[in-house]
Amino acid sequence: MRKRKILICLSLALLFVFIFTGTSFANDSYPDQKVSQSIKKAVSYLHKYQNEDGGFSSKKGGPSSRALTSWVVMAIVAAGEDVTGSAWEPSGKNPIDYLKNCNKELEETCDYARLLLSLTAAKQGTMYRGIDLAAKIASFQQESGQFFQPAWNEHGMINSHMWSILALASAGYDIPDKDKAKKWLLKHQNEDGGFGWVEGTYSDTDDTGVAIQALVMLGEDPATSSAIKKALKYLKDCQQKDGGFSCGNDWMGNESNSASDAWVLQGLFAAGENPVSEKWSVNGKNPVSHLLSLQNSDGSFYWKEGVTSSPVKMTAFAIMALAGKPHPVNIDYCGKSMFSDLSSSHWAYASIVKLVNAKVLSGYPDGTFKPDKSVTRAEFTKFMVCGLGLENVVSYSAGKFPDIPQGHWARKYISIAVDKEYVEGRPGGRFDPNGKITGAELATMLVRALPPEKKSQMTEGPYWYSGNVKLARENGLLYPGFQAGENATRAQCAYSIVRLKNLRDSI
Repeated sequence: MRKRKILICLSLALLFVFIFTGTSFANDSYPDQKVSQSIKKAVSYLHKYQNEDGGFSSKKGGPSSRALTSWVVMAIVAAGEDVTGSAWEPSGKNPIDYLKNCNKELEETCDYARLLLSLTAAKQGTMYRGIDLAAKIASFQQESGQFFQPAWNEHGMINSHMWSILALASAGYDIPDKDKAKKWLLKHQNEDGGFGWVEGTYSDTDDTGVAIQALVMLGEDPATSSAIKKALKYLKDCQQKDGGFSCGNDWMGNESNSASDAWVLQGLFAAGENPVSEKWSVNGKNPVSHLLSLQNSDGSFYWKEGVTSSPVKMTAFAIMALAGKPHPVNIDYCGKSMFSDLSSSHWAYASIVKLVNAKVLSGYPDGTFKPDKSVTRAEFTKFMVCGLGLENVVSYSAGKFPDIPQGHWARKYISIAVDKEYVEGRPGGRFDPNGKITGAELATMLVRALPPEKKSQMTEGPYWYSGNVKLARENGLLYPGFQAGENATRAQCAYSIVRLKNLRDSI
């Protein structure tokens, strides 16, 4: 099995801000401060339930559980803590020590997957007591593409299939027969858009949230995937009046609960959804506000309002969800800390991350991105050509510009953009590669890259760029605070290029 490094950063629709007002959230703003406080309290609660062997028990002083400890490890990592650090060694042993020394045999496929997810989250590799967990899970795949163990009567179990996919992704392993694996999962999506835990069962929100995460790991693009869109619609249909989510199955009751909130939130994050936006709000309440409302004063989380059930597990689930970490938690969906000067709260963060991972943009050697730095005409031309996937087109048109000599680093990109009629020179026949690109020039290049049916809607205006700016704005291509006469920044360019690419891909 060939290992590969993977970094999957998806464009999240979250516009994080550091404003929290009263007991409700402003539209499209994530309550960073309150969430941070909640996670801190929850982590303190988990400390109280750690045993001397490093593991965790559902009851204080009870025997440690490998399954529960695995969930807690993932939560600790999601909270940004070092699970092998001294803070998690109350008696000289940390949770990883417990997991590696646990002599209980692994049995069901989900046992293997959960353990692998926790070990890789803690950067401990894939080996466990002489077993390569990733290779073992890969060996469970059947001819149909499904991951399961016949010896354990797991045929048709959707949950074992999904968790196998997530676990393999966490280890950086190529998923064998990936197309078959995806086809099998898609085949078991119910008509209502949801997924159940085993084939033939009703949909539930918990498994649907997990399915979205698995589909993303299988290469489904949330922006275009009909399966993910159907799953999101199912989840929306299950949202309760308090903003939270019930399991979706009558036998579990119709009350919202912390586990379902958590699984749904992870699915929403994986799909690039903003869980505190108007779309996911009911009567001013959303899944984040509901989950926060279930936290006790000791930091633990109720299962349902006033109902305590598996509080350590519920708390671990809540931490991962509130931290915005879908499974696998070691896969960087949102690119946190990718650059020292770029917070995930930045308004253009998702666009920047998307282009960085597509190798269209890059940071600087000192680890910064410089989002507010002005962009030159040559730089923007390269960003646009590469952003649209045109970098391999053969062209030599830049030779007509005296200031773009042979050997100029952007000559190739300028040639392509000229041939595509996206860009022209400035007065005097020069290209002016080092000149700063203005908002008006950016809007003009964007519009020139639109499909013909869009460009035909152009209308004239008082300035040479008026029609372009108007059409770009109508098609949602302009960044917030656009000014035609001001120089465009790296963040603004990234935002507009992603909007253009999404528009072109949707047509």
